[in-house]
Amino acid sequence: MPTLRTYHVFISHCWEYNANYHTLVDWFDGEPRFDWRNLSVSDEAPMREDKNFERRLRKRLGAADIMVVIVGMEIAHRHWMAWEIKWARIRSIPILGVMPNGAERVPKVVLDADCPIVRWRRDSVVGAIRQLARDQR
Repeated sequence: MPTLRTYHVFISHCWEYNANYHTLVDWFDGEPRFDWRNLSVSDEAPMREDKNFERRLRKRLGAADIMVVIVGMEIAHRHWMAWEIKWARIRSIPILGVMPNGAERVPKVVLDADCPIVRWRRDSVVGAIRQLARDQR
């Protein structure tokens, strides 16, 4: 049985394709014996993109035990998603790629991150988070 703890998770996703993000949130919320805190920037609570945006994003991501990346080719065209991945690597924050159903290609920025990638199954994603997440406390 996994050790009980609260996982601080940052989900990197594209707002224009946010159905997968909401599915992950629902999975995590509904998973028994999985306590988590969502550090993501969602479309429901966006951060204003001003001169302090990067600083606020660094703070959120820096508090994460793990970053989950919804793998899709739109990452290649989204500055902030690529930036999040690169910054997580610099800060040694574990990165987990999740391949949605039907996805076949992995963007270069994700390949360069050399992170584990799991398929679109709740138990695979939650299990990988439990295994990979760093414990900052």
